[in-house]
Amino acid sequence: MFNDILNSFIDPILVINKEKVIKYINASFEETFYVNSNFVLNKDLSFIIDEDSPLFLLINKTIKNGINLKEDKLIISLRNQDKKQLKVSIFKTFVEKDLIVIHFEHNLKNQTFIYHKINSKISQSFSALVEMMMHELKNPLSGIVGATQLLQKDLQSSNYVEMLDLIKFEADRIKTLLSNMENLSAGEGNISLDYVNIHKILDYCKNSAKNSYGNEILFEEIYDPSLPDLYANEELLIQIFTNLIKNGCEAQNNKGKIILKTSYNASKKFLLNENDLPEIKPLQVEVIDFGVGVSEADLQKIFDPFVTKKRDGKGLGLSIVSNSIRTLDGSIDVNSENGFTNFCLNFPLKKIKDNYEKNFSSR
Repeated sequence: MFNDILNSFIDPILVINKEKVIKYINASFEETFYVNSNFVLNKDLSFIIDEDSPLFLLINKTIKNGINLKEDKLIISLRNQDKKQLKVSIFKTFVEKDLIVIHFEHNLKNQTFIYHKINSKISQSFSALVEMMMHELKNPLSGIVGATQLLQKDLQSSNYVEMLDLIKFEADRIKTLLSNMENLSAGEGNISLDYVNIHKILDYCKNSAKNSYGNEILFEEIYDPSLPDLYANEELLIQIFTNLIKNGCEAQNNKGKIILKTSYNASKKFLLNENDLPEIKPLQVEVIDFGVGVSEADLQKIFDPFVTKKRDGKGLGLSIVSNSIRTLDGSIDVNSENGFTNFCLNFPLKKIKDNYEKNFSSR
C-alpha cells in the first residue's frame, strides 16, 4: 500500500538507511534521474550521486543530529548526467527509525525546466490574432480560388492546367487550416477527430523536413510499436510536429541530429483538468535536438505569441503548437540545458476497442 502511495507522488522520492544504502525510489525519481530501480536498490547512494554533492552533507547532519532539513536551492551532482538544482527535504521516519526519506522538488523559477500551462491572457491574445488572420486572409483566398477556376476554363495547355490545379489544391488546404484555427479561436471544439497512428504522423513530418530544410539532419527514431492509436486531429498533429522539428533543425543550422521518441508513460501526472486534479496522459512523444538550446529567461515565455529570437521569425510557431496541444487535451513541457533541448508532449488515450484498456491498464 505504501509503495502505491509513494508512486502516486508527482515529485521524486528516495529512501535510504543510515548507511546511505538505497532502499526505495518511486516512479517519479526513476523518470527524473533516469535510473531503474532494479539497478540501484540496495546500492550505495554514491552509485548515482557524486559523493562531493552537498546532498551528502545534509544527509550526514540529519543522521548525526536527528533533525529534519530543507534546502530550497541545492545543486546535486549526478553520475549519469549534468548537475540539477532542486528543492530538497530530508527527514527521518517515525515507523522505521533507521530510514531517511529524501523528497526532491523542481524549483521552476530557477531551473531550465518549465511546465507549461497557458493562462487566460495568452489565450485571449492568441484568439485575437487568429480572428485578425481570418479577416485578412479568407477574402483574398476566395478570390484566388475563383480566379483559378475561371482560368481553368480558358487555358487548355496541360502545363498550365497542372499548375492551376496545384494552386487551387494549396489554396483549399490553406482554407482548411484557417477554418481549423477559426474553430480554436472561437472555442467551439468542433474540429474533426479520429484515431491516428502517431508514428505515421511523425514519419510524415520527418520526411517533409528531409525533403526541404532538414535534408542534412540525421533523424533517429526511438518508437514504441505497441502504442495504440491516438484520438486526435491529423492536421493539428502535423502542424505541431512540423513546427517542433523545424525549430530543432534551425537550432542546429539545419545540420546535426534530431531524436523522435515515443513511449507509454503512465507515471507522469499533470495538474491540467478543470479541478486541478492529477491527470494521466500516458502517450508520450519527445522531440530532442542538440542545438544552441534555450536560455532560462527565454524558457519562461517560450510559448507566448510574438516572442522569438529568430531574425526573420514572427514568434507564432510555438504559440500555435501550445494552443493546438491544449485543444487536443495534451500537455507540453520543455527541458533545455547544455545544448540539449527536449520538447516532451503527453496525450490522453481513448480506447478504440475494449481490449485496449485491458492491455494498457497493467503497464
